[in-house]
Amino acid sequence: MIIKRAICQQCSNWCAVLVHIDETGKVIKIKPDISHAFGKAGLCIKSGTSSIDFHYHKNRLNFPLKRTGERGEGKWKKISWPQAMDEIANKFRKIKVDFGPEAVVYIGGDHRTNDAWSHRWCNLFGTPNVFYQGKNCGSAEFVMGMAVLGYPTLNHTGMEPDVTKCIIIWGANYSETHHRNYKLCLNAKRRGAILIVIDPRKTKAAEDADIHLQIRPGTDGALGLAMLNVIINENLYDKDFTEKWCSGFEELKDYVQGFSPEKVEKITWISQEDIKEVARTYATKKPSFITWGTAIAHFGKGEKGDSVKSAVQCKTILRAICGNLEVEGGHHFRDSDEKIALIENMHYDRILNHPLRTRDSVGAEDFKISSLTAYKLFLEAMRPTYPKGFSYVHFLTTTSSWSIWNAILKRDPYPVRAVITQGSNALVSMGYSRKIYNALKDKNLDIHVSMDFAMTPTSVLADYLLPAADWLEKPFFLGQFGGENLYTVGEQSVEPLYDRKNDYFFWKELGIRLGQEGYWPETVDKMFDLILSPLKISFHALLNSEEPWVVIKKEFKRYEKRGFGTLSGKVEFLPSILHKLGYDSLPRYGEPPRSPISTPNLAKEFPLILITSGRVRHYYFSMGRDIESIRRRYPYPLLEIHPRTALELGVSDGDEIIIETPEGKITQKAKLSNRIDPRVVHADSHWWYPEKPLKDPILGGVWESNINSITFDNPKYNSFEGDTPLSAILCKVYKAKCK
Repeated sequence: MIIKRAICQQCSNWCAVLVHIDETGKVIKIKPDISHAFGKAGLCIKSGTSSIDFHYHKNRLNFPLKRTGERGEGKWKKISWPQAMDEIANKFRKIKVDFGPEAVVYIGGDHRTNDAWSHRWCNLFGTPNVFYQGKNCGSAEFVMGMAVLGYPTLNHTGMEPDVTKCIIIWGANYSETHHRNYKLCLNAKRRGAILIVIDPRKTKAAEDADIHLQIRPGTDGALGLAMLNVIINENLYDKDFTEKWCSGFEELKDYVQGFSPEKVEKITWISQEDIKEVARTYATKKPSFITWGTAIAHFGKGEKGDSVKSAVQCKTILRAICGNLEVEGGHHFRDSDEKIALIENMHYDRILNHPLRTRDSVGAEDFKISSLTAYKLFLEAMRPTYPKGFSYVHFLTTTSSWSIWNAILKRDPYPVRAVITQGSNALVSMGYSRKIYNALKDKNLDIHVSMDFAMTPTSVLADYLLPAADWLEKPFFLGQFGGENLYTVGEQSVEPLYDRKNDYFFWKELGIRLGQEGYWPETVDKMFDLILSPLKISFHALLNSEEPWVVIKKEFKRYEKRGFGTLSGKVEFLPSILHKLGYDSLPRYGEPPRSPISTPNLAKEFPLILITSGRVRHYYFSMGRDIESIRRRYPYPLLEIHPRTALELGVSDGDEIIIETPEGKITQKAKLSNRIDPRVVHADSHWWYPEKPLKDPILGGVWESNINSITFDNPKYNSFEGDTPLSAILCKVYKAKCK
């Protein structure tokens, strides 16, 4: 029996595990590595046996495939890796000559693949057109953190159970999606911290909380403004810090006067007493912590204000105005960029100065905050404080997905002729699936290359399908692309089966064929050595050490020596970079583009507020529905609906029901629940059926239950940095007719 110390990557929690391998080389068991800093939370349903099932699954891609019929027809032939790489490189070379490097787009998925290598390749190739799936989750809050604070605070690791006195889980369902961090929250609560959850549903975390604010979806910005109203008017903010280190206070104070708890009660459905209690608790029980969360990036922009921008700006201001920055138990800035050589080895300097690049990203005009022009402004502001820059650059430069599909279909603002999708099931995970489908089928798209673990509704529309190695088949290093102050390494457990390859192999081989010789070390291990070189330790030395991780020691109140990475050197409640780019610098609240308030006539026909994207621990986005052990436990997509609403509609628990928006209709099964407001329904997202034919027109049932196939396509409603409205929209629900 051989035991390997690895990092599970079935989701982005990255838990430390011990992989047991028998004498034949077969993985037989996976256990938590409780000796590791990332192993104490145990295993979830996605790891353990499910990971083994995934590794050996009959649906896995095992050899490179080349399309022989029409896109989506499902006709393929097996080819070798050298043939695939040669043909792909030749087509990319011609596109670069004929249309420029900007005509190539990379669309990434999640942390199952290492996004560092894709960004490195794109920067060297010269394309600014990168879309990473984090755009629809982390981008809004991270970009606002850059604008207000000069550097975003750490994702989760500021919480310290023995120190933090108040935790607000806002925009995240930690009990389902971040079980390791959720245990930190519960440990802090047991040690006396007050746990507050802001969520439209009464989740497990909400049940465990001391206070649950069951907010009307899409109104988080109004709630944030009301909390600031209480904190400022009752003089609960940190006056010394605000006066010395913050700008824009008087303008902010004037603006929040229009958002009294009494007024916001009617907007948010939260009582004014609860708003006041939460504001006072957060401001006085210090140090306090507000989590990062994805849900508030999904609301879109209305006619009178941006519900996403106001929400993330208020969250960021709250962290600062109460004096919770760079204090023990509060919010910390990343130090990791200065300790390792990640930024320089991604070659972000080339994206600004590539000799062949003449144009900005395809979304630069519509969403200026995600343009290279904005990136230059951020670098200018950061350099006195963070001279190396910021490793989360992809959140600053990631273009809007809407702009990518528009550039393929309409050649506006210029043509996109090539797409690489990697671990990205875009038809399921992004809004307006019909437009994505049309773009990936369009004759003006010369080539679509997909690298993934199995065929998906998106990958079957590719011209080349490349088999990706899973986490058992490759070594691991990094931590949230620089998003945490802890880096860990994991051992490769087994050799890749069949012809599966590490994603580093793909980017290296493609890069070398396209003039990037000398930029790619022979193996991914040697690439890791380059990044670790400032620490004077090799990847394998760290891997074989007793503690195979690097903790970047936290330093407190460093701003007293070097200020903040903004143009003024202070926390900017009204960010000057936003103003320079033409945005309203105030956290101006506006209703979501479709709501009972903003579109009352539409609400007469579509009376329910639809929320989506609330994940369940069984699946990681669109992944895992072909793993039998998981599917048995969660076989169907569910619409959560209040019993009273269901009774009025004649719907019973388990009924097949229709969810309809003005854009179309899909089918899910009813789940009656008192945990949701009668005026709101929650639909499972990222749903498809791997057991159904993966070819046109069925495409794995992508049009049957996929909620993103009935979201709306209008860029005027995308948020300030290009996020599409996926939630807090209007729908109607009714029982499906018997077949």
